[in-house]
Amino acid sequence: MTNVHCSALQSPAVGASQSALDVIARLARLPLAILETLLVWQERDQQRRHLAALDDRLLSDMGISRAEAAREAAIPFWRVS
Repeated sequence: MTNVHCSALQSPAVGASQSALDVIARLARLPLAILETLLVWQERDQQRRHLAALDDRLLSDMGISRAEAAREAAIPFWRVS
């Protein structure tokens, strides 16, 4: 008995239709992906601002120097350190 894949039985129109559905599904997820990225950027920016605002005693308790905190705070929010 010969194995025949379903994709071999589909007409080109069915394949094109599935491709269009894949594009539509990806576009439907785009707003959520953008929102998630913006929220990550906002959180990262807030954390870096808070780090920059900590006093030397708290930084020392965490084992972070003032220079290290300043370097981290200077990184743009869209970059991962």
